[in-house]
Amino acid sequence: TTKTTELLVITGNELGAFARMTTPLAKNKINIECFSGYEWSGEAAFRIVTDNNKKACDLLKREGFNVQENPVVLWTTENTPGQLNSATMALAEARVNTYSSYSTSVSGSNTSVVAFGTSDADRTMEILRRTR
Repeated sequence: TTKTTELLVITGNELGAFARMTTPLAKNKINIECFSGYEWSGEAAFRIVTDNNKKACDLLKREGFNVQENPVVLWTTENTPGQLNSATMALAEARVNTYSSYSTSVSGSNTSVVAFGTSDADRTMEILRRTR
């Protein structure tokens, strides 16, 4: 369980928006470790965590993207039924509000990584470390 930063990138929702956003990262060998993308009020929103968020943020801003930095907690857990429910129940019982979450795993893998954007990243880390 680690606290890091996600980059929330907002751009126009047009064909190729995701490719345009990922191009400067690829050219600079920045790896996207997990992401979520969706349409929101006519715009495209991408939440990304990279292996170099500072450099990624600078590059994207230089390319004219609207980038916000938000704290998130990355929780590595077993990829089994009920794990996510245990975490979300523990957060709810502790009255920690989750405003965003997304995950990544590989089929057949024993682990998943879940990104939680919450009202209190430090408490989220404490709670998730106890959740198994």
